[in-house]
Amino acid sequence: TTMIDNRFRHLPVVDNGSIAGVLDIGKCLNDAITKLEHCAEEDHANTTSDAALLANLVGGTNTNPNAAAALTALLGPLMTANNNNTTTPTLRSVLLSGKQPQTTLLSPNDTVEYAAERMAESRKAALIVDDTDQTLVGILSFKDICYRVIAKQLPLSSTRVSEVMTPNPEFITPDSTVLEALQLMHDHHFFNLP
Repeated sequence: TTMIDNRFRHLPVVDNGSIAGVLDIGKCLNDAITKLEHCAEEDHANTTSDAALLANLVGGTNTNPNAAAALTALLGPLMTANNNNTTTPTLRSVLLSGKQPQTTLLSPNDTVEYAAERMAESRKAALIVDDTDQTLVGILSFKDICYRVIAKQLPLSSTRVSEVMTPNPEFITPDSTVLEALQLMHDHHFFNLP
């Protein structure tokens, strides 16, 4: 729950004062999804509550309570979403719930400086790039700015988004489930998915 509560994507793991590794929330989500899929394959449809299902996901009711709490915090909102009595909502239902902030769009002709300001204002790690008829043409992430602009010492004020964005990114439809989106993001190592 430390990662979720503090919005950490990565958390160092230290064992007796020595660095043992780094925990990645994406990997945690993928492991949870894998367990969820395995559980569904074994037909746990008769589980009476989301809490019991989550307990089964981490190995039954006698499992480590910290692991169960972490998985509950991670997947709880997905499991309890009201989506026609299914356990996994669609992206459309999440977007229409009003809980998600509006997407910030960029033009391919905007400068990277302008894009970085929009990222900071909206507190987003990536922005969608669309053309004049709102067709997806790219995505610009903080990694794009770091690797393709700052590391190459390009001027922020004159470099156009179209020069450094990721063009024609993979995307997902609103009728896909949240778990399908998370699986796609993990499989392709995406931090962001339009």
